[in-house]
Amino acid sequence: MSVQSAASAVQSESRTSIRLAYADVARLIGIFLVYLGHVVERMMYLGNVAAAHQYKLIYSFHMPLFFVLSGLIAKDWAAEQSIGQFAKSRFFSRIVPLIFFNAAMALLSLIHKPDFPPIPLATGADYASTALMTALQLPVFNVPTWFLMCLVVVECIHYAVFRFLRGSDARILVAVVLFYLAGYALNSRFQFFQPGNYALPNWWIAYEAITMYALYLVGVLVRRWGWLSDDVAWFMLALLAIIGFAIVLFTYDLNQGPFRMKIDAVVILAAAHGHILWFPLTALAGTLAVLALGKLLERADWMAWLGRNALTLFCLNGIVYHHVNGPFAAWFMGGMPQDGWVVAASAALLSLLSIALAVPLVATLNRWLPQLVGRPTVSGPLLPRLL
Repeated sequence: MSVQSAASAVQSESRTSIRLAYADVARLIGIFLVYLGHVVERMMYLGNVAAAHQYKLIYSFHMPLFFVLSGLIAKDWAAEQSIGQFAKSRFFSRIVPLIFFNAAMALLSLIHKPDFPPIPLATGADYASTALMTALQLPVFNVPTWFLMCLVVVECIHYAVFRFLRGSDARILVAVVLFYLAGYALNSRFQFFQPGNYALPNWWIAYEAITMYALYLVGVLVRRWGWLSDDVAWFMLALLAIIGFAIVLFTYDLNQGPFRMKIDAVVILAAAHGHILWFPLTALAGTLAVLALGKLLERADWMAWLGRNALTLFCLNGIVYHHVNGPFAAWFMGGMPQDGWVVAASAALLSLLSIALAVPLVATLNRWLPQLVGRPTVSGPLLPRLL
């Protein structure tokens, strides 16, 4: 290898690591928004108007962000793996963590009953029906892990489709539009989100995976174009973040539906997008802002480390989602000032504390059971390499 080609390879590797660093930091920001959104959600259910507005703002872009990020770091599996290899890799890196964290939450429910969602867990039959729903439609033992379900379907679509798209950015752009419109039209016409109704073809959040694949492809394009891969002046990144968040702030409430579940907000799990144009505008503006902020903070190693463990942090959110947020919201509504600033500060403090308390669990799982939390290629100390 010549000196020039070696230097080029090092430079390319360096650019890749930087891209992953800013994506990792962006994922941590997204995780914080997940925790925050679930806290204000419970306040909203108890009638806090300020919490309802904050819920709508956060939900307008935080889950679309994760699908864009997933596309940003995606592999072209069709070019790298046979269908058997692909199925095996998705099983051990996605489905095994889904099973593990839901089983862990099911065991926890034997000690402390979750207060949300209000599904009875009093008898063996209750656990059997909940396990069936968790296996087929919605992971009720650990609701936040629905994202893993939907992501698996999105990645299956990607494996099947991207072989026809990879050679042309124009084809990918057309696919973004077609998948978005197809998913939007399908979910506008039919209400698939009815957990427990097994007559409907709503298994594994597949009804929403069609729409989310459009956002996944946006992430693929961001990576192909090398956007934010090189050095960018800090003030430009700050400006991009400010503009993106400003667009979210001024447009999220312009999306007036139609929504579902009697919640006046975007809810990706329920395929509730609202307006066909306002939804993607706000979602992509918020994603732009978080990506720019991630790039601005990419040299914060502790943030990048937490972001690399986003899957575990996402799944551990089930503990506070099912066992903490409800009592906290009841306490808050019972004696605290109800204005928006106090709501935001209180929810943010609980979210930061929850993430901080999760860090020892993340480190423990990484040390002893990495194979069960999305690292199937690691060997030991308790389990062998799964891939």
